[in-house]
Amino acid sequence: MKKLKKITICILSFIGLIVLGGMLKSCQADNLIYSRTGDLFQPKFVLAAPLVQSNSIALVWYKVNEADSYTIELHTDNYYKSLYKEYTVTDTQIFMDDIPYKTQFYIRLRANHADAAHNSQWAYTSALTEDRPAFAEILQRVEKLNITETSVKLNWIVDAQNPVDSISVEPALAKELPAIGRYLTSEEISSGEATITGLEKNTLYNVNVYDTNKPRRYDKPYNQVTFRSAGPSAETILVENGTDLDALLRANNEDPTIPEGTEYFLEAGSLFKITPFTILKGFKLIGGTQGERPQIEMNGNWNIAEGSYLSSLAFENIRFYQTIDASYFFNSGTSWTIGEITFYNCVFNHFKRGFWRHQGGGKYKEIGNLDMSYCTFDEVGGHTGPYGTFVFGSAGADNVKRAVFSNCTFMRDYYQTTDKNRNFKNLFDYGTSAYPIHLEYQNISIYDYAYNRSLINIPAAVGSTLIFKNVLLASASGRVIQAIAANTTTEFSNNYTTTDYLLGASAIQGTELGISALDLFVNPTAGNLMIKDSNSPIVTNRVGDTRWLP
Repeated sequence: MKKLKKITICILSFIGLIVLGGMLKSCQADNLIYSRTGDLFQPKFVLAAPLVQSNSIALVWYKVNEADSYTIELHTDNYYKSLYKEYTVTDTQIFMDDIPYKTQFYIRLRANHADAAHNSQWAYTSALTEDRPAFAEILQRVEKLNITETSVKLNWIVDAQNPVDSISVEPALAKELPAIGRYLTSEEISSGEATITGLEKNTLYNVNVYDTNKPRRYDKPYNQVTFRSAGPSAETILVENGTDLDALLRANNEDPTIPEGTEYFLEAGSLFKITPFTILKGFKLIGGTQGERPQIEMNGNWNIAEGSYLSSLAFENIRFYQTIDASYFFNSGTSWTIGEITFYNCVFNHFKRGFWRHQGGGKYKEIGNLDMSYCTFDEVGGHTGPYGTFVFGSAGADNVKRAVFSNCTFMRDYYQTTDKNRNFKNLFDYGTSAYPIHLEYQNISIYDYAYNRSLINIPAAVGSTLIFKNVLLASASGRVIQAIAANTTTEFSNNYTTTDYLLGASAIQGTELGISALDLFVNPTAGNLMIKDSNSPIVTNRVGDTRWLP
């Protein structure tokens, strides 16, 4: 990094030689901007764009006469509402070092007068810091069985080349709650396991482990994982078999006395029929586990009200099936923000046109965290004009910060037809969105799905992350990646394909099994993807949806 600083200083010094030559021109141009007498001229940048090297940004501007100092602000949004850091300098250049990697910063610069009433107007620019150099992702995903209301057991890979000495657990959304951070004991370091206590109930947390001996702040953490602590919701309503769930949900959606995040606990073995509506506040549908998972017959799709902010939507241990040919689970053309969407241990059948669709050009939609685990899509698709599993079509106005799919199965997506071209088209199509996304598929089984179609499309979201590992691809799908934006970090590992996938495994750094799905699974055409051979590398390497492993 010392070498980086020397190079940057040399570049800045060279640029400084041209500053005096351009100063008069700058002043003349600025003179046309201001109408107030005594205001300082708006600063002008020397370069068309800031100089970016790794996670550092250098900025140079022309001197403004009578300026006492200059203020530089780094924001993470283009409305300049999310201030990351502010600097005040007297020089006409600044080197902002050791700031977050792979982050789009919106920068503004102001010349300061001795009398603040005559400060200049802001000058604006932006810069994207580079990807963090490769680092080990040693922190393991948190399993639900390791989570209680007030504690969590965390695990990481013990590796002498990647030492860990501290840990932090921070609320992901509720920033007013305290974070928990501490150094690890020698026993925890050697075992790769630590239990953190003192959590708040039913709260979303981000976890990091660190090597604090590294000199630079943003090189200290390893990968981050997310979990929600256990515990009751703000209110829990027991819903017995025979209850009119549709009427209950609709009434409570409009009732201001029913709190956001209310949990509806559905009796095991029950069947409910609903006509989904426009959601005004978040809720949870949780199926009982003492018997068959509850079933919900849907006659339509959910939407979210224009301009809403929802903390979360959660669906757990339920079988959903659709009765309308041209419908979805969720279809929205409005603008809204939601902190978290979770699906756990759910089954989805008969969604023929698509599952999750965004539309409405320019209608901004933000999802903080989308998590789907231990879920199955089976006998879906089959519509003459399908859209896809997850398709984001708000003309660039979709902002999904993080989407993680784990231990899920996607299979048989041409329901009620023999025409395989009437399939679900994709797993995830991010459309023209330029908002970076962290997209992860881990331990996924894909059988007879997305025939001749690409699975993932991230064409415009520069600086995204795609993780695709432990995936079993046993389908005549098209390319795994249709398009991927510049500066996207990708990780492919431990993936396998059957002979049904005709494009080979090299594109996903996988291994070809050399056998078909019919030879690998017990009875795939009937929906049984249990692995026949207990000595198969799928079993020994724990590939695909682990629920299918013997």
